Amino acid sequence: MAMDPAAFAYSAFGGSPLFNPMMFVNLSGTCATTKLLQCRSLGPHQIDISRKFERGPEGAADLYEEDFYARKHVVDQVAEWVSTTQGSTSDGVRHEWVPILYHYEIARSAAKRDRDWGNIVFTDLRTTRFLLVMCFGPPRCNMYDHYYDDLMKYHADRFMSLVTYLYHYGSKPEWVRATYTTFASKDLPDVFMDPKSTVTGTIRDPPIFHVTADNFVPSLLPSELERVDNLIAQSNMDKQPPPGLRQKVLGTKDTRPKPDALLRGTGRTQIQCAFCDKLGDQKMPMCSRCKLVRYCDAQCQKSAWKAHKPVCKVAASNAAKA
Repeated sequence: MAMDPAAFAYSAFGGSPLFNPMMFVNLSGTCATTKLLQCRSLGPHQIDISRKFERGPEGAADLYEEDFYARKHVVDQVAEWVSTTQGSTSDGVRHEWVPILYHYEIARSAAKRDRDWGNIVFTDLRTTRFLLVMCFGPPRCNMYDHYYDDLMKYHADRFMSLVTYLYHYGSKPEWVRATYTTFASKDLPDVFMDPKSTVTGTIRDPPIFHVTADNFVPSLLPSELERVDNLIAQSNMDKQPPPGLRQKVLGTKDTRPKPDALLRGTGRTQIQCAFCDKLGDQKMPMCSRCKLVRYCDAQCQKSAWKAHKPVCKVAASNAAKA
């Protein structure tokens, strides 16, 4: 398999003293922390994942065909809304939404269960407001109502916890707005994309959750924050969160959401190969040095080593200092 541009850049510049792993964008990357750090350092448009959907599903080895088209529909609909309205919303100000994630976990290799994965995330140009859309399979019905609703709120709280932790400098995050689609009901309401619309308390089908910096439920786990801290250190941004913020987003066992419906999402999640992007099971070999990536087999790991080596060395060094 030919080395992709990002891999070539790692290989070519990894030995430079100015090398920063966050300089290079992988459209297929699933690490929300990495993408959010890159949004602040490179700008949201550099992270735009729309290009991943320009080709057919054969170009997205990490998505099943129905998942590919479900996400493409959401990305296309939001782009059309921005284009046709020119972003002119109820406040008369032009707004724009940039898709930065299509399938994500809080940090690389942090997701252990199916419920730990989120789907599509859009950000505004200031990275202070976010749209989160989950693409579920079966249509909404009594059997799935509470499961979908609880899982959507769960992801909204977790994402707000993450951006609060990462974006403690500069413009602070304001809110995360979340909803979901199904394969049978694909369209998002305009009110969801209008940043000035009032959605709190509105009865909708499916519902829209609006989580703010003042009312989110701390939902991150200690193991996830350890990975997040490692990635912040790798970014060379010198933006370590201040004392006290960790506990604000970590919460406790008593405060973290534990909806019964989430128990249905306890199936073991599939893992993405860090070289070819194909999905595999939890037994995929892990890099023994940094413990942040997994591969289909030894051949994929060997092929990825030139690109992974500089990142691996930084991660292992940070782990040794911790």
